[in-house]
Amino acid sequence: MGIRHLVVLLIYLDPLCALGAAAGGKKTKQPPPRKPPKATEVPTAVPLTTLPPAPASNHDTCLGYYDVSGQYDKMFECNNTNHRYCCGTCYLRFCCEYKKDRLDQKACKNYQTPKWVQTVVPSPMPTGETYDPSMDQTNTAVYITCGVIAFIIVLGLSVKVAYDKATEPPPGDEHPQGPGRHPAAAGAHPHLAV
Repeated sequence: MGIRHLVVLLIYLDPLCALGAAAGGKKTKQPPPRKPPKATEVPTAVPLTTLPPAPASNHDTCLGYYDVSGQYDKMFECNNTNHRYCCGTCYLRFCCEYKKDRLDQKACKNYQTPKWVQTVVPSPMPTGETYDPSMDQTNTAVYITCGVIAFIIVLGLSVKVAYDKATEPPPGDEHPQGPGRHPAAAGAHPHLAV
């Protein structure tokens, strides 16, 4: 399978001239250069025809305007198929087919940015120091959080120490056989032995 993969790889690399370079760098035969045309030949000229003048514009142009959302819509021409007239309302314009539905664009007053869209210029920054450290509550929150965490850690350690002290045997009760198994205790009560 390894040889087949190598052959397939070489075939795919052939458009990159890998096999041509391996075969000794033989160059492909190029066609001979073209001869310049004879001086006796006269090229035929195509007579220029004059184009007829463009017909007078018989379509409307909807002027750019601000729509109901305050978004500016660019000017566009109604020169598409039969829809040649600017129709609609002052705030929503489109091209329509009938001249009777044409919009009187001169009567519209939404060519300037509406006042409610214009942003208010921010007031200048005060020049004096506005930061009051006594009003800063950030440090208080950090102190409270760290205090609660430290209290929980101290409480956990105290519980652990108390638990260890409660479960350890009394000081005189430590023997190699384990707590409660004194060598003397086994023979001290022979009537209890089974």
